[in-house]
Amino acid sequence: MAAPASFSTDDAVAPAQRGPDRSGRRYLRAWLALLALTGLSFGVDRLHLGSLSTAVALGVALIKASIVFIVFMHLDREPFPIRFVAALNVAWVLLLCLGIAADVGGN
Repeated sequence: MAAPASFSTDDAVAPAQRGPDRSGRRYLRAWLALLALTGLSFGVDRLHLGSLSTAVALGVALIKASIVFIVFMHLDREPFPIRFVAALNVAWVLLLCLGIAADVGGN
């Protein structure tokens, strides 16, 4: 049985599942955000804020990594299990970094 002419299969699919945005606007916005955040990180370094500049730089790096994960790796369009595994990988790397920092700080 065929679907009625007024029914489009695109209407039944959530916007996040319709496929990639072919216009490139999303990538341009991500690139501009990454460029602005790089400028912010550079500017904070030039202010010589001491240990605060390291914290700000790490925060900016976290935001930049999030943009790359979401936009360029398309994690916002992936099903939950894929996003969960990606989050577990990030948590594992952070745990390793904390272990290294504790070891270096203890010596």
